[in-house]
Amino acid sequence: MSKNFVKTYFRLTLPAIIAQLVVYVVDNLNVAILGTLSEKAISGYTIANQSYDIFLMLALGLSGGFHVYISQLYGNNERKKCNRVLQLGIVVCTIIGFLYSLSIFTFSESFIRIFVQDAERVSYGVRYLRIFAFSLMFYGMNLMLSGTYTIIGHAVVSMYSGMINCLVSLFFSYVLVFGKLGFKPMSVEGAATAILLGRVAEFIFLTVLMLRKDSTFKLFTRGEKLEKDVLARVLKTAGPLVINETCYAFAFFMIVRNLSHLDEQYISCYTVTNNCNKLFFVASYGLSPAVGRLIGRNLGRGKFEEARRGGNDILWMNFWVHLIFGAVMAALSRWIPGFFSLEGDIASVCTKMLISKALLGFFAGYSNAFYNIFRIGGSTRYIFLFDGLFSLVFPMGISFLVCFIFPLPFFWAYFCIDAMNILKTAICFHLYNKEVWINQLA
Repeated sequence: MSKNFVKTYFRLTLPAIIAQLVVYVVDNLNVAILGTLSEKAISGYTIANQSYDIFLMLALGLSGGFHVYISQLYGNNERKKCNRVLQLGIVVCTIIGFLYSLSIFTFSESFIRIFVQDAERVSYGVRYLRIFAFSLMFYGMNLMLSGTYTIIGHAVVSMYSGMINCLVSLFFSYVLVFGKLGFKPMSVEGAATAILLGRVAEFIFLTVLMLRKDSTFKLFTRGEKLEKDVLARVLKTAGPLVINETCYAFAFFMIVRNLSHLDEQYISCYTVTNNCNKLFFVASYGLSPAVGRLIGRNLGRGKFEEARRGGNDILWMNFWVHLIFGAVMAALSRWIPGFFSLEGDIASVCTKMLISKALLGFFAGYSNAFYNIFRIGGSTRYIFLFDGLFSLVFPMGISFLVCFIFPLPFFWAYFCIDAMNILKTAICFHLYNKEVWINQLA
């Protein structure tokens, strides 16, 4: 990597990194607040959040197909078409989000009982989910809007919107869970309400921003119509991503279910480990603006050599981020469980899982980088091969083996499942070197 690339990378990604950092810090603080209630409260939160993980994957697939074209059309200075693609994306995300939220609310108890049977864990999960479900619709709309700014290099908008969301959520989580400022203590219902209010606040901010006269995008202004073939290509790109994300979400839905069957008491460790992984490796997971600017724009302009260099540099940056912060995460793993009020054997297993995640973080990080690079090139069928289909066959398949056929202790089952990212990274490198991701769509 050149020094110029490092400067450019952080100039482009710093707002997104800050936005993600705030989100991950608040996520961890919210889990820590729930930990003061009970370890079972964290378990209920973990299971309820599987509904979010499923919708996240679905929303990423839906919005991702639109963001691919927005990035390349923007790079080719076709701004009016950008605006129409964004408007279409908002309509789709709103409809899907509403239907999904309504379904999760209606079948909340049945959903929770797929994973756990302990009455207290079920109670925590259902009480949380019945309120949390309605925040998912707003999450989908926010992802479409903020992601559009991020993908064209204006990640500072996402930073501000994410910070508003998180600060509102954290404030009301503290106030409502513990009963401050005249409110009665609301337990897990307070945590769910806080998340809903945070996402509503973010949506209001983004909507007001697009109503400004000098806004880059006009959410409610009728612009240039899309040609039929352009609309068809957008949907053709989004379709495989939706299928991919659905398969990926289902795979990890089943993984959590299988781990719950193996031993319910350690499910709280799963959430703590995953949340800390996102927090420590935030500089890698916030790379979308760099991919959009260094690869998406160059692909849109037909500058393939510049796109190649951008892809290589991004992979090297991913390597160094995971090497440095993986070492920090491993060094702090002994004390992290105590922050979440985990004790005894549960804390011991959590420490082992944190060390494992720190060591295997390289491969999960590479998977994320390859996903973003292939997506911006519109190579969605290859994403399905190494992401959705792979997750169904390998991580999910291994989870059945280590949880049902040849049951292992919880930590070793988790390690075996997570180690599948090594094979996934090898497949991604092979496809990356074949340059199947170098496509001009605009």
